[in-house]
Amino acid sequence: MLVDIGSMNWWAVLAATVVAYAIGAVWYASHVFGNRWRAALGKSREQLGDPVALMVAQFFLTLVIAVALALVVVRFGAVTWIEGAAIGLVLSAGLVATSLFSDWMFCGFDMKLYWIQTGCKLVNVTAMGAILGAWR
Repeated sequence: MLVDIGSMNWWAVLAATVVAYAIGAVWYASHVFGNRWRAALGKSREQLGDPVALMVAQFFLTLVIAVALALVVVRFGAVTWIEGAAIGLVLSAGLVATSLFSDWMFCGFDMKLYWIQTGCKLVNVTAMGAILGAWR
């Protein structure tokens, strides 16, 4: 086995999930990037509908990201917040930002939308990595 799941700190995984979720909540707040995000998306608040079910689903998706990132952090032997943050940044820039850029190229959505969404993912995964590296 590449990584023993029992070697992960599940409290750190949960904390990383909650912190990333909170960052997303602030990031997409109307006065931060929420209004610009909706404008770039070309949708009104009414068109997006009630976000509760989507927000619950997003929490669990963020938990999956935290578990996957924790496995990588443990496998690489990161034991400090800076090592964990570096792993998070490299993975989010190398996998997430490039995947979203590919979506931008083929879907033709507004480049502002790309930067808002990518920025949030970069900050989230870097913060999650920092928590997972520090709290081993």
